[in-house]
Amino acid sequence: MLAWEDDPHALALRWALERMGVQVALSPGLAQWRGHDVAVEIGPGHAGLRDMGNAPVSVWNRRPQAPKPKPGLPEDQAFLAGEWRSFYDNLVATAPQLLPSLWINAPAAAWRAENKLVQLVAAREIGLTFPETVMGNNAGAVRRLAQEGRVVFKPFRPNAWQEEGGLSAGTTILDNDHLPDAQVIEFCPGIYQRYVEKTADIRVTVAGNRLLAVRLQRRSGEAYVDWRMHVLEQDFFAERITLPAALEQGIQALMASLGLVFGCLDFVVDADGAYQFLEINQAGQFLFLEDMIPDIGVMRMVASFLAAGARDYSVVEDASLTMARFRSSEAYAALTRRLHIDEPSIV
Repeated sequence: MLAWEDDPHALALRWALERMGVQVALSPGLAQWRGHDVAVEIGPGHAGLRDMGNAPVSVWNRRPQAPKPKPGLPEDQAFLAGEWRSFYDNLVATAPQLLPSLWINAPAAAWRAENKLVQLVAAREIGLTFPETVMGNNAGAVRRLAQEGRVVFKPFRPNAWQEEGGLSAGTTILDNDHLPDAQVIEFCPGIYQRYVEKTADIRVTVAGNRLLAVRLQRRSGEAYVDWRMHVLEQDFFAERITLPAALEQGIQALMASLGLVFGCLDFVVDADGAYQFLEINQAGQFLFLEDMIPDIGVMRMVASFLAAGARDYSVVEDASLTMARFRSSEAYAALTRRLHIDEPSIV
């Protein structure tokens, strides 16, 4: 597993895998796998990481961290950081060849899939439906989109300003009468999408050839603008659903097009009952689903996938592999002590 040592998802899955009898190594990144010393050995007949031993069945490229140089002379730090960055980029670019395991996901594919435009181009080619979209800072294009109805603005990356009042940039609904001035739009590129009058949100977790789909909405039947902001509310409702076969096929085709074997996809259901694709997070969160639907088994599914190291796999029949049991474990207690909080975020 490539993740920081206090990543709740990584620790939960390590706990589950160890209960399954699977050996797990957790490292901040590929360059730090064996400590701070690492070497790639390559020649006409061989290529690999020195002292790696047997290749793992799978590598969960969860949230890898780039290596940091050891402390040295201040005037050397910029050079050292650049060298480590270049070396790490070389490692990432060739990781599946150096370590022939099932990569979840392969670094190059993971990086590419983080780009929203790449996702929409692939979705368009496959035939998935998604809202009309404008990306950029052209005020005229944004205004033309808004003239046909409300639009949703999203930043490419969420941000928060540590100032009085706690400002943040997130999902915002705009109409033609309340668009920012042209100078504001042109100041910074953004993502503008046609607003969908939705009845529900759909969260799909894909692990290899298996997937789990969940409908998210208010108990009253109404949809949220952004469900992530409401998961702890009493009115929040979630249920597991079965997707239409054609949509499942489209999702797997999108995964293949992007070179991914794991991902969390967001869809909305419009007023006509059609599913509209919004985005895929190749390293998305999924364990929060067990808080909403305790018997959904998403932890067991992903743990089984990691243990098998193959797209086709069977899910272990161990009902104890749940977030509820993990929260009662010493591993979870140690995590909360290290973070000095009662409940690490898994959303």
